Amino acid sequence: MIRTFAVSVLIILIAGASTGAQYFGRNKVEYVDFNFKILATEHFDVYYYAREERAARLAAQMAERWYARYSTLLHHQLHSRQPLVLYGSQAEFAQTNVVSGLLPDSVGGVTDASRRRITMPFAPTLAETHRVLGHEIVHAFQFDIARHYGGDTSQPLWFIEGMAEYLARGSLDSESSLWLRDAVLNDRVPASAGAAARELSPYLYGHAFWAYVGDRFGDAVIEKALKPPKKQRRTKDRIKYATGDTIESLYADWRHQISRTYRSKLSDADARPAAWSRANMQLGPALSPDGKEAVFFSERDRLSLDLFLADVASGKVERKLATTAASAKFDSLQPLRSAGAWSPDGQWFVFAAVRHGQAALMLIDMLGQGRDREIEFDRLGQVLSPAWSPDGRSIAFSALTGGMTDLYVCDVASGAVQQLTDDAFADLQPAWSHDGRTIAFVTERYSSDLSSLTIGRPQLALLDVETRAVRGFKIEPTQAHLNPQWTKADDGLYFVSDPDGTMNVFRTDLELAEVRRITNVDTGVNGITPTSPALSLAANGSKLAFTVYEHGRPRLVVVNATVATGATGAKGATGPAGATGTTGDVDRYLADAQTGLPDPESITHRAYTSRLSLEGLGQPYLSSGGGPFGTFVRAGGAVIFGDMLGERKLGAAVQIGNHLQDAAFSLRFLNQERRWNWGLLADLQPSLMRYRRSETIEHGGQEALLQTADYLERVQVRTAAVVAYPFNRGLRAEFTAGVRHAEYRRDLHSQIVSAESGKVLATDRTQSSGGLPTTVAEVSGALVRDTTVFGPTGPLLGSRYRFEVTPAAGQLSYTAVTADVRHYVMPVRPYSIAMRVLHAARYGADGDDPRLLPNFLGSSYMVRGHRQDLRYCRPDGDHICGDDLLGNRMLVGNLEVRVPIWGIRARQIQYGSLPADAFVFADGGMITSEGRSTSISSFGGGVRINAAGFPIELAAIRALDGPRPRWQFDFGLRVGY
Repeated sequence: MIRTFAVSVLIILIAGASTGAQYFGRNKVEYVDFNFKILATEHFDVYYYAREERAARLAAQMAERWYARYSTLLHHQLHSRQPLVLYGSQAEFAQTNVVSGLLPDSVGGVTDASRRRITMPFAPTLAETHRVLGHEIVHAFQFDIARHYGGDTSQPLWFIEGMAEYLARGSLDSESSLWLRDAVLNDRVPASAGAAARELSPYLYGHAFWAYVGDRFGDAVIEKALKPPKKQRRTKDRIKYATGDTIESLYADWRHQISRTYRSKLSDADARPAAWSRANMQLGPALSPDGKEAVFFSERDRLSLDLFLADVASGKVERKLATTAASAKFDSLQPLRSAGAWSPDGQWFVFAAVRHGQAALMLIDMLGQGRDREIEFDRLGQVLSPAWSPDGRSIAFSALTGGMTDLYVCDVASGAVQQLTDDAFADLQPAWSHDGRTIAFVTERYSSDLSSLTIGRPQLALLDVETRAVRGFKIEPTQAHLNPQWTKADDGLYFVSDPDGTMNVFRTDLELAEVRRITNVDTGVNGITPTSPALSLAANGSKLAFTVYEHGRPRLVVVNATVATGATGAKGATGPAGATGTTGDVDRYLADAQTGLPDPESITHRAYTSRLSLEGLGQPYLSSGGGPFGTFVRAGGAVIFGDMLGERKLGAAVQIGNHLQDAAFSLRFLNQERRWNWGLLADLQPSLMRYRRSETIEHGGQEALLQTADYLERVQVRTAAVVAYPFNRGLRAEFTAGVRHAEYRRDLHSQIVSAESGKVLATDRTQSSGGLPTTVAEVSGALVRDTTVFGPTGPLLGSRYRFEVTPAAGQLSYTAVTADVRHYVMPVRPYSIAMRVLHAARYGADGDDPRLLPNFLGSSYMVRGHRQDLRYCRPDGDHICGDDLLGNRMLVGNLEVRVPIWGIRARQIQYGSLPADAFVFADGGMITSEGRSTSISSFGGGVRINAAGFPIELAAIRALDGPRPRWQFDFGLRVGY
């Protein structure tokens, strides 16, 4: 048994970085040296880099306008300048060090509570950038109000996030009420407020609820809910204080109101198309030129949003084209904002991706001849929605660069790129006419005004390929127009729009500018984001594919285009739930573009300096207790400093106790300014090891039991430098060089107990130095790979390995070697097979020195069922004792089959409210010490549960050998290896 006194709170200092902080783990890679500067406004420090300056100045103006709105509505001024860190695209935002860990595409911005710092990318449209910025600034006000009014931010997500959505978006519109119509029509609105908080999206439900409350009571309720009296800070008390009514009563009224507003369905049931599947999300459809096949994104494997090819007639998936699960090939497939396109001859499919931090077009050979290729763009931040030219020689696409979205075209053969549009307005979703002369696209230019930063809804436009001239359509500008698709004869466009508050497919003739409704879907033709591609028309005009929002997710519909054009009927408009026709404070300030908008000339700039300031305090602790090591009292704490961009961090932690050997100290410094990460560390690490043994002897002529407890104390001081280089998200190299100095003390307790009476016959205690002090210099190198996909209780798919070699020289000479290889496969869903082979050893002259910490083969992390065997010795012929499981060279093999309990019947990877995996396993290993080898093995099964983030393992284990071969029950707090 080993007790160590390491201060673990500093692990968070470099979690997610690739400087040896993690044994495994994926890498946050900063592929680009951003070189930030600062734009200073009256209330904001806007952090930006050179190529996004034009967009950053617009964002700075937007931020000040949001500040004026919120400070007026909430009667509150932020108590310090507000930091705002901007990235030019989602792909660049994914590289930020401000936020630790990997960021999925679904995260559009983050505001941290410790420094009230907003970090976000520019979205593909100015409208979405404006809304996300407003949302995050609400969080800054929430944090500041909580800090200075003595409250807290530990409110439910629907309260916090829903409020931010309402203040940034206003009353319900076609985008935000989409899910509400679907929930009502499909009876998915829970009966109670508590169930709604658990089961519904906190953003969508929270927005709808706050919109109802603001409409009913006036928007002053927002301030009251954020500034309750001291004794009314629970959520239910805040709502009661702000509205005078209870949450349950308000929820019941809201539920009744939305049911009355959204309950009416279409009179023509045949107009409601049948989706391919109700089990999976399906996004970004792209029909083949002949309309017989479709490519789309789906999470049908429940591990990631992947790209699939399916037969249109049957809906059967033929193969998976690309995935990010268990792979480091792609950083992102961009399924939320982009769709791919077929080549005119149907032999190729192109989609936009992010690969190793760079925007890229991936060309897949659909004939399966292995001709796949990629075109990377080092000067573009993010590529979206490619469209193949009719002659197959060029691909048009939109690209987000420096916060601005424009149209580009690249030559397929050479990869050469030309920019087609260049302005601050977003230009999206290009579609090439069949004659190759015109590109239809979506733009903000006809509905927006940069002088007042009034950003309107996206409209359709046409670009003449030869002259680059752009002209627009005269269609109602208050409507959104998305996803243009050319008719076969190039005489018209199909597109998605919302004239009555619900997105549907329409068709317009180019000459007559006449608009006809094609679909009449109750919920809407939508993707995930406001500009997600949701429509595709086969080049031969035979099939029309679109995604409908149904049962809480977008699903793919494919119909004959000739049948679709016959759909008729109009649907009554549906406004915000509970609307009375009045306009509240929130809607009024959203309609006022001028108030609070600063003069662009008032914005100044200055250089960024990487100064450290207090970032966080580790939770102080005081503990006491007793056990096999005696009684103890310990106290400790930690402090972390960092710069504004998260590129440099410094942390210190200390622990003291009633025994000198309890004192511990740790100091860490980490620099992540460039792709090469480096750090320094210094530690004082005491540890105490106990080895217990029991054996039968003869004492004074009678049978007795000799019990010994051998305590070895080590106090170690270590300094080291660490360097790491991440090749990509899945692979990195680590290098460490340092010096260790250790001192030892040994305390041997023994007693002889009568086997007959249990009386203690003799005791003895011997204290010694435990060995001479040692000082060694170490240099280590490691190669680490990790592409695993985790479930709630452990990895499900992928692989990971760590190969590490650490030579040591000085008063001890040895070489430590670690080879840890793990692989996870899923031959049949949802069953995963986990395999591990681990070799940990010390070679060299002093590899067996007793002053070095030994490996313990009987650890539950190695071979289960032998954790307590250190105290036992079996006096039969083979004399296997517990300490025979200690040694300097260890080889372990593990095999485990895992399956989510709630997914067995459905044959899917799915977890309920209490995620649980069942497992069966077989473990085996061998350990060597001083020339003697011992082997042990076990098998068994059990259940792992994720209980609110705490991993619990319950297992029945049969130890096949070792000191005590037997069945036993095991309980532990651990995830699967």
